[in-house]
Amino acid sequence: MDIAKYIGLYLLKNQFCYIHGLGNMELRKVRATYDGNALQPPSYEVIVTPGGSIDDSFANFIATNEQISISKAANTLREYSVQARKDLAMGKEVHIPNIGRFVEKDGKVSFITDEKFNYTPAGIPVIKNSKQLDEQNSKLSHKPSYPPPAKADSVNWRMVVLVLVFIIILGAGGYFVYYYITENNKPAPVAAPVIDTTAKQVLPEPDTLAPQVDTVDSNAQLVVDSTLENDFKMVIGSYRTKDRADKRVGMLTLNGNKVEVVEKDSANFFVVTTISCRIMDTTRVKDSLKQWFGYKDVMILK
Repeated sequence: MDIAKYIGLYLLKNQFCYIHGLGNMELRKVRATYDGNALQPPSYEVIVTPGGSIDDSFANFIATNEQISISKAANTLREYSVQARKDLAMGKEVHIPNIGRFVEKDGKVSFITDEKFNYTPAGIPVIKNSKQLDEQNSKLSHKPSYPPPAKADSVNWRMVVLVLVFIIILGAGGYFVYYYITENNKPAPVAAPVIDTTAKQVLPEPDTLAPQVDTVDSNAQLVVDSTLENDFKMVIGSYRTKDRADKRVGMLTLNGNKVEVVEKDSANFFVVTTISCRIMDTTRVKDSLKQWFGYKDVMILK
């Protein structure tokens, strides 16, 4: 296996080649010079610097070309480096074909570039855009190109879709504004405190707050003005002991409710709140109090 050949190939391809024990070979450009008679063009030379990047790139390059494993290529490269160091220590030169040679002076490895070495870097490809290619093809064909005439009955579907989307967005926005205004105009519900659902249920008693009837004529028809507002004491809880009724009143009072305890008898204590409403609205008020206070047998205290 000719390692020296692969050193030259790898160096020309990558412009560097690290060899453990010898150093890092680099291609460097030497600028143009003027010797007094003629202008010398820029050229390239190979130099060796200590250290470098230790990796398997060069060994992988050798293994790929020789169709062997990377480990075998790395071992062969290591053997080459050891032998080259021995030869340099004995005053010999280690040649790299068509590139130059390694030499050692005062324990320092250097590289002398071959006088006939000539390196020309690869050119930069020019990528032509599609417009330039179209112009070139047009000049070669000598045929003028014209855009196809638009069809009279063609439909711009993209514009149709945009118009439909705009109409949908406009309708959704209008609905949102209407919903927002409607919701804001609704009266805010009164927050209801939690009530003790274990309270004893009390059956409603007859309503004694009905308007009075003219006693002069016992057969006279009862006339009620349902548009007038009155204060009604509504029972929203019933307890067997006054202590439990007082605790319930204390909780509701802390929540901002105006309630009181009314003793019906020694075994029944009502929690009562006063509501001002029309007679015709008492049924609706009862239903609301049932939901607010969680007491099913809301009634008017007689």
